[in-house]
Amino acid sequence: MNREQAIIPLQGAMNCRDLGGYATEDGQVVRTGALFRSDRLSDLTEDDQAELATYGIRTIIDFRTKAESSRDPSRLWSGITSHVPLSVGDEIAQQHEFVERIKLGQIKAVSVADVSSSYLGMLSEYPEQFATFLNLVADLDNLPLLFHCTAGKDRTGIAAALVLEVCGVHRKTVLDDYEMTNQLRSERRIDQLRPEIEAAGISIEAIRPALSAPRESLLSLLDHIDLNYGSVFKYAVDALHVMPSQLETIQMNLVT
Repeated sequence: MNREQAIIPLQGAMNCRDLGGYATEDGQVVRTGALFRSDRLSDLTEDDQAELATYGIRTIIDFRTKAESSRDPSRLWSGITSHVPLSVGDEIAQQHEFVERIKLGQIKAVSVADVSSSYLGMLSEYPEQFATFLNLVADLDNLPLLFHCTAGKDRTGIAAALVLEVCGVHRKTVLDDYEMTNQLRSERRIDQLRPEIEAAGISIEAIRPALSAPRESLLSLLDHIDLNYGSVFKYAVDALHVMPSQLETIQMNLVT
């Protein structure tokens, strides 16, 4: 599967795609039709819902906070058997609140290093949520599974990186997958926000890292994990306390 084929074209979500088709370092491939990532599902049209129903998705994981999900409740479709909230709160990741603070002049600049720091913070403050995510992916009864947040780039990006690394996908490919959000969502979102942000006297370029998926931010996170734990697999075991057998089950279920 090429990456264009992996994209699910929807009217109400910009960043929905199949995580399958990626090659692993040992020459295998991540299964298609098993794991999907997305931005928020609150604006799905009936046609979108019908399209997503064709993928047989059983489980939805929502990384948004209670405030985010209450403001923009997901529009689910037939066939969903489990809808799991795994709330991960972060200033940058909660895009609506973040943009409001920019408009009020409370935030005037965000660096790539700031985004990296927020990613480290999310993993250190919400290990149980990311551990639960991996354990849910390990259960074959939950597949096909879709996970998402608001923009589908930060919390979803971290989760996607964790599971792809566990599957043995090349690091460059993991980073490419993360950056695909820029093509699918971030640039359009920046263009939408530019007039009101600049009307507030803030340069959109000064906050671009927070509104996009800067490759260096995820690379910094993964480098930090490698330096301190040796690999994402070992990090999941030692820091997230996921059983090695669960991670091996993910590999067995998702890699062919």
